[in-house]
Amino acid sequence: MASKPDMPFMRKAKSLESQLKTFGWILLVAIGGLLGWVMYLLDASTLVVLTVCTLVLLPFGLCLGWFYRQLSTPFYRLTTLVEAIRLEDHSLRAHNPYQGGVVHDLYQEIGALADDLQQRKDIYSQHSLLIYHLIEQLDTPIAVFSEKLLLSHANAAFSQHLNKPWQSMRHGAATRLGMMFDENKQWVFTQAENAHSWQNGQNWQIRQSHFIQDGQKYHLVILIDIEHALREQQQQSWQQIIRVMTHEINNSLTPIKSLAQTLAAQPGLEPRSQQALNVIVDRSVSLQQFVSRYGSIGKRLTLQQSWIDSKLLERQLSTLFTTHPIEVENQVDKIWADPVLLEQVLINLLKNAAEASEVGGPAIKLTLKQQKNHILIEVQDRGQGIANEQNLFIPLYTTKPNGSGIGLGLCRNIVEQHGGRLSLVNNKDGAGAVAGFSLPLV
Repeated sequence: MASKPDMPFMRKAKSLESQLKTFGWILLVAIGGLLGWVMYLLDASTLVVLTVCTLVLLPFGLCLGWFYRQLSTPFYRLTTLVEAIRLEDHSLRAHNPYQGGVVHDLYQEIGALADDLQQRKDIYSQHSLLIYHLIEQLDTPIAVFSEKLLLSHANAAFSQHLNKPWQSMRHGAATRLGMMFDENKQWVFTQAENAHSWQNGQNWQIRQSHFIQDGQKYHLVILIDIEHALREQQQQSWQQIIRVMTHEINNSLTPIKSLAQTLAAQPGLEPRSQQALNVIVDRSVSLQQFVSRYGSIGKRLTLQQSWIDSKLLERQLSTLFTTHPIEVENQVDKIWADPVLLEQVLINLLKNAAEASEVGGPAIKLTLKQQKNHILIEVQDRGQGIANEQNLFIPLYTTKPNGSGIGLGLCRNIVEQHGGRLSLVNNKDGAGAVAGFSLPLV
């Protein structure tokens, strides 16, 4: 059975305004018709009918218009207020025209909602500022990308790995920085042309999160150096072994050395026996010093940094190595570092280069130059090169007949605690090796 068609007055109104206007016109026409019918029954003239209808309908129509405005105006104001809240402008308030009733309660609730949202926005803003402050304090590369995957913020560690200030890449696409947000909503490394290289992602991992600021979603990308994390874990394991070794060795060496010193001091001792006891004492002292040095490989150092005159440092180093000529290329005036520790690192690297080079052979080259936000220092020799680059920084590993395998580990610890990185690789032409490390400008 076909349904009955809706009557016009039964149809759903498109809006409250149209419904009120329709009701007003129906009421006005009904009253006008009623007046006309009464005047007709009284047999009034046309002029009287028009006069009466005008005097009655005009004020009534004005009253209906006033009533319409009084009813619709609060809702227009509420619409403006809700729109401001949607746009996160919680400071706008509308005047409440009533002292009670449902409209008054609606105004009160929307005002309370705006206050609550403003408080939450302030909290989110404080959290965002805290996030940015923490980012600046961390030495791990961290970047913040907008919802459109454009660089919004980064820290100094990120700039250091880019070899340029991150501000120069601001609003740049993530793909230019060697990263992308894939279809699985995961951050991965990319090999886009002209993009920054993160060594194909082999030594890095990406940790990701997001936060909301000013109604916008931001991606927080944290780059984890796997090699550095593994090295720290290895150092912790070595330190635990060292503590046990140091304790046991010292417990054994202390009475041995004391007994040998007592016996060596006895009168009438044969020269050969005294010489043997002196050797025992000397070797005990050397072994204790060795254990003490080895225990400082991964320890946190107390840096006493100051400005170092690079020209003076250059002259001091040149006087220490007379068997091998040193060719210096110095483009730096001052270096911000611990003078004693920096000199120890350079002496160790120059000593290694001298031992790898032939006497009378090519000069050892020492280079100091500035590269954007850091200073690069390199020691290059023309010796036999490195046989096994993978084991260079493993404690106790050495290729020297009289080496202890401690020097490079100490050097790396000193450089890293200055905020730099130490590397040792073979020259590209296959002749010799180059040891280099970077230090922040300040």
